Amino acid sequence: MINELLVSCDYLILILGPRWGTQPAIETRFTSGTEEEFYLAEDYLNRDTSPMRDILVLFKGVPEEQLSDPGEQLLKVIAFKKLLEENKRFFYKTFDDLIGLRREIAARLRGWARDRSAKKPEVQSEYGEGQKNLLPHSPPEQGSPDSLDEVPMGSSALASAERLEAQGLMTQAEAAYARAIVDSDVVSLEKYARFLRRTGRLSRALEIDRRILSQLASLENTTETAAQRARLLTSIGIVQRKLGDLRASRYSLHEAVETARGAGQEALDVLAYSLDNLGLTASRSGDRGEAAECFGKALSVREGTGDTVGQARSLTNLCRLHKRSGDLTTAKEACSTAITLLEGIDDRTALASAHAAMGEILELESDLVGAEDFYRRALSMNEALGMPDNIAMSLNQVARVLVDRGEFVDAERYAQRSLVENERSSNREGTVSSTHLLGRIFGLTDREGLAISLLEEAVAAYAKMGNQNGEAWARFHLAGVLRRVERHAEASANLAKARYLAVAAGNAQIQELTALPGPDIS
Repeated sequence: MINELLVSCDYLILILGPRWGTQPAIETRFTSGTEEEFYLAEDYLNRDTSPMRDILVLFKGVPEEQLSDPGEQLLKVIAFKKLLEENKRFFYKTFDDLIGLRREIAARLRGWARDRSAKKPEVQSEYGEGQKNLLPHSPPEQGSPDSLDEVPMGSSALASAERLEAQGLMTQAEAAYARAIVDSDVVSLEKYARFLRRTGRLSRALEIDRRILSQLASLENTTETAAQRARLLTSIGIVQRKLGDLRASRYSLHEAVETARGAGQEALDVLAYSLDNLGLTASRSGDRGEAAECFGKALSVREGTGDTVGQARSLTNLCRLHKRSGDLTTAKEACSTAITLLEGIDDRTALASAHAAMGEILELESDLVGAEDFYRRALSMNEALGMPDNIAMSLNQVARVLVDRGEFVDAERYAQRSLVENERSSNREGTVSSTHLLGRIFGLTDREGLAISLLEEAVAAYAKMGNQNGEAWARFHLAGVLRRVERHAEASANLAKARYLAVAAGNAQIQELTALPGPDIS
């Protein structure tokens, strides 16, 4: 029945749990009905006469104890996931709860809706490389040189997991982490939570972090355990920020700072880390005063401990804060100092962040050539590091410069890539930023209806997060599109609200722009 329906379908959403399924009743090369449906849909996707346009594969997260000792059915699911990972042709994600499932499907549906007016695209990998060759039609193998049985339990499994993660073999890394945490040791659990965060499974990362906190609560309150608790609370605050819950993030990070202070001299690195992240969340929330205080204190701590890379990170954060308030001279001084500190130090993550910040300053100074140069340097470093959140931010930044130059086709391509990276990592805040930028581009390319829809979506999302700066910019750009379609009352209301939010967030640029007779949405 499903096979017959696929003939007339535009999209396939395939959801897999721990079971692969059973052999079809009729003789076939497929090992399950699910496998047959997937490959049939893939075949239709490659036919110009078929309406099939895309396939989304979603895997339900499996309990770690089951993943550490999988049976025959789960091994086949893991092998199929590994095949998708190696082929890099179809977008796939792992979800852990109903909220995650809704989020992934909703994000994909929005993307499909945006693309409906375009011609049927050539089938592409996640990295944009056109391909016509199908995935191999062969049953997933259970035995291979990388089989789970060859990964030992405990500390050896942790080393294997870290090695596989570094190689980008995330399916095998997850299975190895599941074996590493069988004894629930804190080090393995912390590293597994970090892995989950990096792969976009934020809700599960929160669960693991809270599980570790619960374990630490039963231990003696030593300096070491206090530092561990502070580090975990910081991790929780970061995840909450990525999920768009700025209020919860701020609460967790305040607790992290106080816990780190209580641990004394042995936890100064954790204290600086938690202060910087509290400053970031405060800045997103529009509290410039607290953000400046946190970044300043973090810098002071790092100067005292001789943490050069940490100093560069704190200076980059201060740079962005000064930039937002309109003090470009101080911002550029802080950023230049950060870049100088990082010369000769192999920390591409910190250097990419500093280059991106310098690009933002040059963009405000209308030096688009210089801005693009710094943005592309940051993008190159972030792509080499393979961190979706940072890649997405760099793509957004390059897209903004292309918008400023009127190169809207290329700008849209970069913004779409940014959206994919943010969706891949389940970065809610980043996804909203990419949606906002696409709405802005659509408004500049005579697609006002779609632009208004995306910008209103961004306004609502920023407001729900408590991100005043983001909401101010989204309302400002929305006002410009509304004015173009002669919805003047709505445009004026959004412009007034943007001005109010800009004052609250200390955004000098929006305050200046909204003081003009009419908004320029570019």
